[in-house]
Amino acid sequence: MMIYITTGTHCAHPTILRRHFGTYSAAREAAVDMVNLLREHIGQDKLPPVSAEEWQQGLREAQRERLRQLGEDVQNLDSDDLATQAECDVWIERANVDNIAPFPVLGDRELAAILAALRLLQRQSCPADLVDIVTKGDTVTALDPGEIDGLCERLNGADGSDDVPRIVVAIEGGLVSGVVTDRPVILHTVDYDIEGAGDDEISLVPQDEHDPVEAIVNRWSDVALTVDPDWVSRVETALIEAPEA
Repeated sequence: MMIYITTGTHCAHPTILRRHFGTYSAAREAAVDMVNLLREHIGQDKLPPVSAEEWQQGLREAQRERLRQLGEDVQNLDSDDLATQAECDVWIERANVDNIAPFPVLGDRELAAILAALRLLQRQSCPADLVDIVTKGDTVTALDPGEIDGLCERLNGADGSDDVPRIVVAIEGGLVSGVVTDRPVILHTVDYDIEGAGDDEISLVPQDEHDPVEAIVNRWSDVALTVDPDWVSRVETALIEAPEA
């Protein structure tokens, strides 16, 4: 299964915003939102919002404007140099998630030891004899303090509660119009209202103590659903904060 990952960095925020989607169009819309936030923050009234067709051009424009504000010469910079010097970027990547490895389940002592080691790495420079390990033989960059904070939060949440996928099903007029999840899943919907359905649309759905029943079964997976854990979390927060009826 192929998913699309939209990632954004912002000069005013140390954390990296990363969102996952089942379709490129959804990932591009997220990229547009991130770019327009950058343009609003950097350009104030100078940089109006851009459309989906212009998001990459709009990103470069925002990066150049930030460098101008810093007094930098932007004439001969390529896109990579722009992103590095402006300290802000937005990009979309593809990833194959057919073989997702589950987050390891750790015992209390194992988790405590890992968290302590991470905090020690965060507070002190890495000993010379361990640099090769923390950089994986100088093939990766060591985690910065903000990334270590994020990893510690993920580890603290890896106690089994995150093993259950969170799924948001959007319904309009009694019909499922969209599915958003916090991780790749396969979801089946069963509709027992088969009026007007063709024979090729109808399946026999097994019942616990009765004969199978005719129904319309739809499968939601791959590009049919959106993987966006950040949005799912916001939906849950809205539910918690909603006033009681």
